[in-house]
Amino acid sequence: MELIYRSTIMKKLTKILCVMLIVFSVFQLVGCDKLSNLGKTKTEGEKADASEEENEEVTSDEKEEEKPEDEEKTEEEESAGSEGDSEEKQKEQADKVTMAELMGGAGSDSDQEEVESLPDTILWFNATYAPLTYSNGWNWRLISGLKQTESNVEMQKALLASSWEVYDRESALETVESIKTKGHRSKCRECMEELEELGMLDISEEAFYERFMESGIEGHAGRYVIAYYMYQAGMDADAMAAWDLCRVNQLYADYYFCGYMTYEEAMDASLENSLTLQKMYTSWEDMVDSYMLGYQFWQGDFALTEDSPTLERYSYYEMLQKMEDGPYSLDWNMKLEKSW
Repeated sequence: MELIYRSTIMKKLTKILCVMLIVFSVFQLVGCDKLSNLGKTKTEGEKADASEEENEEVTSDEKEEEKPEDEEKTEEEESAGSEGDSEEKQKEQADKVTMAELMGGAGSDSDQEEVESLPDTILWFNATYAPLTYSNGWNWRLISGLKQTESNVEMQKALLASSWEVYDRESALETVESIKTKGHRSKCRECMEELEELGMLDISEEAFYERFMESGIEGHAGRYVIAYYMYQAGMDADAMAAWDLCRVNQLYADYYFCGYMTYEEAMDASLENSLTLQKMYTSWEDMVDSYMLGYQFWQGDFALTEDSPTLERYSYYEMLQKMEDGPYSLDWNMKLEKSW
């Protein structure tokens, strides 16, 4: 199998998950159906954290803290064109960008004037959540990805309400504080702690498979498996910290866009959060590796099939990385300072 991720962490994780999937397939062949849906990225009963308007789909990585299992949401996104993709997929991506232009997300001369007015520090903030922005066909050079029109503001408010249960300033600040202090790092720790209590963390793969079948673990089973292999690879829950912190920047941008925070409040908060990110990682690639690990854990996705949402999200990063004037052409180590 061709490895998508360049980092040592993702190479190790992908390799061991490939072995795991083969073993699970054997279990299914002998009549065990408990794990039949383990590697699937979308299941019946899950709600999508996306809002569809005619032919365009827009998404926001969702809130799921303190939610019952049957109410958690998953992300559904259009396929994006990447190296090796079919012409049909490339056309789909082009169609999405065209729709974004119609919505005022990118492309017009008036938009370029607004884009050029953003300081480099704010563009750096935007770059931390650019893969999601790009997956929507929006403009990473705009705060929150869109031109701040009345219709776009209403759309973003609807997305925050449906995906994050954010309806006003109070719920907005409560949500972002929960992600900063807990997020999916907390979920991963819980998985590891539960596996440890069951005596399933420091055991061989074969023993893990056997005990997993008898454990009674059903909800988000894929996350437990990923947590096990993270532990085996010497990683703790903080290995996915960028996933939580990049979403914090995304939310601060959305909060300003929707009027839940003032411009200065949102940018000040983004600066503090971004300085934390800059200290934690050495490069954009280093940060994205951590972000992708968190995304993969959230999805419970083994990243082994063509329709893997993790591989799709990574393809957006690769596209942005190749852009001559893209977000990742910015200096990771630039001095982030207040310029608003």
